[in-house]
Amino acid sequence: MNISNIKLQKLLSQIVSLLPLRERKKLRDAPHVTCVFVGQAYGRRLNREFRGLDYATDVLSFAPIEANYLGELVFCEPVLKRQAREHKISEAEEFQYLLIHGLLHLLGYDHEKSDKEASRMYRLQDSIFDQLAPEVAVKKTPGQGHGTRNRTVRRKK
Repeated sequence: MNISNIKLQKLLSQIVSLLPLRERKKLRDAPHVTCVFVGQAYGRRLNREFRGLDYATDVLSFAPIEANYLGELVFCEPVLKRQAREHKISEAEEFQYLLIHGLLHLLGYDHEKSDKEASRMYRLQDSIFDQLAPEVAVKKTPGQGHGTRNRTVRRKK
């Protein structure tokens, strides 16, 4: 994925501006996020090692190991590209969606904890994405979308 640091910083700033105030306050103490892009094999290895799941997933989030860092997001580029094709959106739009998803994990949201937490996380994720990419409609479809975990399918309006 070809995204410059400047574009990434601008995108992160836009996402942060759309977060609830309590989440923006958390970012004052830990304003830095590292984004890494990996291939299929390494993405699968990381997912197996840290989550016990033997497949490459779209984005993994890792807690910080240094002060002033929110954490690290690892994007599996081949999965991101495949999902963009499946959702009939651009790779940039899929990246935006996954960036929001990963940031929410770093802020403490966890869709795997409970259905209630999943609903809370996905509502916020979709709300932010809708404001960033208003030309992409979000249609709720249980069990489809962001990998096998999310409950959204994104389609061009």
